[in-house]
Amino acid sequence: MSFIRPEALRSLRKYRGFIFAGLVLTTGLMIVVSSFGTTRLAGAVIAVMGALIGHDAYRRFKFPAGQGGAGVVEVDERQVSYLAAGKGLSISLDTLERIELHRNMRGRTTWVFFGPEGMLSVPGDAEGTGKLFDALVALPGVNYAQAEAASQGRGPDLFLIWQRNRRKLH
Repeated sequence: MSFIRPEALRSLRKYRGFIFAGLVLTTGLMIVVSSFGTTRLAGAVIAVMGALIGHDAYRRFKFPAGQGGAGVVEVDERQVSYLAAGKGLSISLDTLERIELHRNMRGRTTWVFFGPEGMLSVPGDAEGTGKLFDALVALPGVNYAQAEAASQGRGPDLFLIWQRNRRKLH
């Protein structure tokens, strides 16, 4: 038996990054205000860490994460897999060439991963698409603002999230 209502627990889970960042930031600021010398410097470092955790929590909060859609997204060993009824496809982050986010007429999004093995298409409302945030952190130059814009709009559009730098011949 839980003493917290399920709705309140869902809300706490949704904002847990902000709550943790606020606690770390507050602790750091309290140390800065109430101490002297190197302890004050340590408090400042803790406060900066709290601000960085808050920034990461904000990016995760704005990142499009699906729930309740068809299929499941798994991220394991730098491999993104999409498991749906009767089929399972995966693509390696090491050989990835491009990531796009497509939005259709109804505002639904689809992640499209391009690689030499082929193309992996993942519905934006598939269970576990929030794990893609952690997978994309490993790729240099990911455009999180484009991912956020894709989740905010309504009409059809195409967003380039990441592309491998191509070497020029000349």
